[in-house]
Amino acid sequence: MRSVDDLAAQLLRRGKRLRIKARGGSMVPFLRDGDVALVTPTAGSEVGVGDVVCYEMPPGRLYLHRVIARDRDRVVAKGDALPFTEVVERVQLLGTVVAIERHGRVRRLDTRTAQWRNRAIASLSPALPRALALAGRLRRLWRVAFRG
Repeated sequence: MRSVDDLAAQLLRRGKRLRIKARGGSMVPFLRDGDVALVTPTAGSEVGVGDVVCYEMPPGRLYLHRVIARDRDRVVAKGDALPFTEVVERVQLLGTVVAIERHGRVRRLDTRTAQWRNRAIASLSPALPRALALAGRLRRLWRVAFRG
């Protein structure tokens, strides 16, 4: 029996757009568990630093992570909240996230402003996991101090 990820990968390889529900917290706060990502198929050469891409690794498992570096044959992808990166070969790239839907609101990622913001996030990527961890600790302290 095929998994949902297998079917989604096949559709993207056939040139179909997909809406994929994000699972997990690797892209927090940019992409949250339960958000819906609109993914369009893309050739690996169209992917740039800052783009959020959908890729398959290992076969049958899809990921939505940000490109933080690239060369001709592969990209380096990283979840914004993760401390590690993955090297993704061109054949593993399935598409680019062009919009995110959260609570009925759609945020486009293919505008000039969004592309600039995404490149800025990619440049800050090495520091993001520590900053997010610190923000989480401060939030917990705030709750304890003011909400008892």
